[in-house]
Amino acid sequence: MRILTGLILTGLTASGAAHAQIAPYGVDPHRYQVERHQARMESLRLQADARADTARRLDTETRLTLRELEARRQSPTPYVEYASPPVEPAVTAERHRRTREAVTQIDDWLARTPD
Repeated sequence: MRILTGLILTGLTASGAAHAQIAPYGVDPHRYQVERHQARMESLRLQADARADTARRLDTETRLTLRELEARRQSPTPYVEYASPPVEPAVTAERHRRTREAVTQIDDWLARTPD
């Protein structure tokens, strides 16, 4: 009976939203108002439950997606710095000379006077 009353009230409120909120003839106005409030509270409760269910579902989907992404992620290859093999002193001296030339060219360019 309560569900039927709620359905009737929902139909009345949906179809007569522009009408004054007056109880139908022969119905106790206070009881009518109480049933309307109960029906509205029930619909709000159902909406809140639906939103909570959606939030839980989205949270679960997010966690699963994160787990899948982490599982697919490849671990980075560790960088291992290898020591260069010992070279002859003449080769090392030549490399240092070339490096000094390159550095002094940059220093000369930076120290130039503006035109």
